[in-house]
Formats: sequence, C-alpha cells, structure tokens
Amino acid sequence: MQDQKIIDIKKSDILNKTQVMKIDGYRLAQILALKDLTLHYLFVKDENLIIFRYSANCPDPVESISSIYPYAFMYENEIKDLFGVNIVNMNLDFEGKFYETSIKMPFRALESKVNDGE
Repeated sequence: MQDQKIIDIKKSDILNKTQVMKIDGYRLAQILALKDLTLHYLFVKDENLIIFRYSANCPDPVESISSIYPYAFMYENEIKDLFGVNIVNMNLDFEGKFYETSIKMPFRALESKVNDGE
C-alpha cells in the first residue's frame, strides 16, 4: 500500500463518509471489531487504504452501511453475533443467527471473563 490513513470519526458520520468513499471509487475491503468495540471500516482504491475508526457503545445502535455497500451485511452480521454490537437497518439481518455459537456473543463473553479476573 502506498498511502494509509486512519481517520477517527463520529458514529453519526458513518453513512455520509461511507457515501463519499463510494462516490470516490473506493471499495469496502473489510469491517472489523476489536475487543474494546472499536469498529474499523477499511476502504481501498488503487494503492490507497483509508480506515474509519470509532467506538461502538453497546447497546447504542450503529447504522448499517449495507445500503451503500450491499455486501457489508456479512461483516455487520458477524460483528453483531460475535461482539453484540447493535447494528441496525441492515439490508439482510440474520437477527443473531449468522453464526451458531455455544456462547452468545462469545467475544463479549471473553472480555467479561478477562475483566472479572478469570
């Protein structure tokens, strides 16, 4: 990658900023969540990588970007199932059944155990 930028944004700006990326010809490469519920949206165009980053406070809703990048529903359902992030208005919402896991929201459960000293 020639150019990489990490941009901290407000959760309320995700749709507007994502729309700008789409118009500018960027493709959505990935959405990922970290244990602290920081979301990273990775956009790529040519040799340029732009990452939008913000903290998702559960249970506050996070707006889906699947209206702009339809395939985002896969990343969003994964984050919803594994981390418990309340992503709303997905074009295809599996309602917590995208993954079948023995523990509901396993990465949130893991974080709770670490914080409890287990």
